[in-house]
Amino acid sequence: MNRIRASFSHLSVILIAAVFALLSAHTVAAQTSPGAAFFSYECRSYGFDFFLQGSFVLRVTFTEISDPLARALALNQNQPIKSTAEIGLWALKSDELQIHQNKDPDLTKYVIPATACGPLNTGAPSAASSQSLAFVQLNGPGQAFAYAQVTASGQTLAYAQVSGEGIALAAAQSTVPADGSTPTGTSAHVHIVQKGENLFRIALRYNTTVAVLSQLNNISDPARIYVGQTIILPA
Repeated sequence: MNRIRASFSHLSVILIAAVFALLSAHTVAAQTSPGAAFFSYECRSYGFDFFLQGSFVLRVTFTEISDPLARALALNQNQPIKSTAEIGLWALKSDELQIHQNKDPDLTKYVIPATACGPLNTGAPSAASSQSLAFVQLNGPGQAFAYAQVTASGQTLAYAQVSGEGIALAAAQSTVPADGSTPTGTSAHVHIVQKGENLFRIALRYNTTVAVLSQLNNISDPARIYVGQTIILPA
């Protein structure tokens, strides 16, 4: 009987230790990717379907992922993949994908391996590529609207407007010429703010001025920009 009690006690200790280990692992995962409480995804034959609290919010194909991911790895700089007014999907320089709510990227980010649904071709970016980005953020009463699109023929459309305190950004970029000729440039450019950068350094890098970038991006205080912020550059 004593042996049975001793074995049962030993087994209980093992089970309790296992439970604590699982809880600890879950806690670490939640800390590194807080958006796991909000976002989920399902693998499809064409790519990913993303869900926010069980409701479908974004679809992205392997083709749409491959070029931005290749640029992120080659340039060591995160790249936008696809977005809506509420949701943003990014290719990370760590060879991962991040989806988040635009209103609070840090507290809602959900990070997964880029190959979670299968291998991707992340070789050199193709000569013909396109991307669009629309982002709005209101800091109080008002309205904001942003729209960006690249058509199948390579035409870019971007419009942003905000009334009140906030930010509205829209950018569309394409190297797909409508007439089939060799691509010569893009109709819009963006820069993603990295750690240690400020608006003055960004302006110097792109041969422009702080005043131009501030006006183009509705930045009231040039000293206050944040890591991951999208800065629209003059064409």
